[in-house]
Amino acid sequence: MEVDYEYRVDVTRTTISGTLDTPELKDRRFEPVTVREDDEERRLLLATIDVLRMWLNRWTALIRVSEQDEYAELPVRNTSTVLGQHLYATIFTGQVREGFNVARRSAAATGAKLRLLLRFDGSAVELAQFPWELLYADGEFLAKEHRLVLSRSLLPGGRVRTVPQEPPLKVRFLVTLPDSDAYREQRVNLLTALRQPDEYSTKIDSDILDRWSEDKAAAMLSADCPHVVHIVGVCRRRRNRDGGDAMQIYLDDGVEARWRSPQVLVNLFRDNEKLVPADRVRLVVLHLCEPSPLDFEVTFERLAPDLIGCGIPTVLAMQYPLSGNAAGRFVKMLYQELAGTKTIEEAVQDARSDLFTQVEDDLGFGSPLLYMQSIDSQLLIRQGTAAGADAGPSSVSTTQAPPRSTLEWLLQQLDGVKEPVQARGDVGQILRKLEPWPPQLPDVERRLSRQARAYAYRADLARVFLALVKLVQAQLEVRDG
Repeated sequence: MEVDYEYRVDVTRTTISGTLDTPELKDRRFEPVTVREDDEERRLLLATIDVLRMWLNRWTALIRVSEQDEYAELPVRNTSTVLGQHLYATIFTGQVREGFNVARRSAAATGAKLRLLLRFDGSAVELAQFPWELLYADGEFLAKEHRLVLSRSLLPGGRVRTVPQEPPLKVRFLVTLPDSDAYREQRVNLLTALRQPDEYSTKIDSDILDRWSEDKAAAMLSADCPHVVHIVGVCRRRRNRDGGDAMQIYLDDGVEARWRSPQVLVNLFRDNEKLVPADRVRLVVLHLCEPSPLDFEVTFERLAPDLIGCGIPTVLAMQYPLSGNAAGRFVKMLYQELAGTKTIEEAVQDARSDLFTQVEDDLGFGSPLLYMQSIDSQLLIRQGTAAGADAGPSSVSTTQAPPRSTLEWLLQQLDGVKEPVQARGDVGQILRKLEPWPPQLPDVERRLSRQARAYAYRADLARVFLALVKLVQAQLEVRDG
């Protein structure tokens, strides 16, 4: 998204700094604030935030109980407001706060949008997962401001550039909800909501895998090369033997239903950044449903850093479960805006604003958490624009394969791959089953890249396919050079 006004807040364990970019000023830096780890006042502030977070994790359940009992007044009013004020005080202090005030005034004076980007380095990952969408200042939640776009990124993951694509936007939904009485109503309501994209836009090509299957999920991602993958499920927390926490997600394939490590999902996106640009997933949505029995301590946002590490440029995760009505509204608004060629940031902000104004739940708007590693979050090309020249190797269409059959050349290259013999042998069998192979190298590169995704759950095979992708890319560079 082209935003004329941007205020970046860089957060480490020991420093906080602010930088303002406007049409008139570039990289105007404000004096950094030093954070002392032995500061008792700050420790108390962070501990208070943690307690308020745990209280809000129970919010949905408390509202439900209160609705069933007319005398129950369990939710404490202004909890999110007080938490938002504490969050604001955590990073907006000294010159960093002054810089933000300057940014807001400058953008407001011209009616421009302001991007507030919170950037966290490796030493501040725990801070990165705070519910910053609830930031509260000057009597209002920042996330509900129509002309302020709030997002965060993890460093040193850095900023990556994505290239907008021609419609349709390919969206794939993976529904991992249990097929049980406790979740049946949620399944029906959510599946109805997930089918909406095809109803209101010809610019979205959507498909739903409504029962978990690791093989089918991998095949869907490999064959379709979606731009967006939207995962719906429930998770829980369990204690490890060493006393630490372990997150689990419920997966039901119709044969064996059990709680499993979320690494199963993360593995689907392994080496995403190594794939051909046109085949990469640009956005993963982690959609948290209401747990039953209730588990308050774990949310999908804990998976976001792992997916960022896989090379996913943008992750949208739910910090709190959304009720059926709120979830349906959010899904509809999100994909309606994306189909209308809005950027991811704009679409999420509009969906947040809709939740704030239309749903009687003062927490729902703060649930969507957005990690933006992408410089350009435009998924579809806007009218009158074209994809950039850096669309990737797949834009090359005339380079021919080496002077022998493609399969024969691939098998010859396979012998030189530095991986175990068994893995190379298995890949050789797969290559033969995929015959006939196209003669053009860009097409070969794309097919190999898809196989790397399809076998992401077999790390040894995925490495072999990625090694072949690199060999094809090297061949392209030689012939183009």
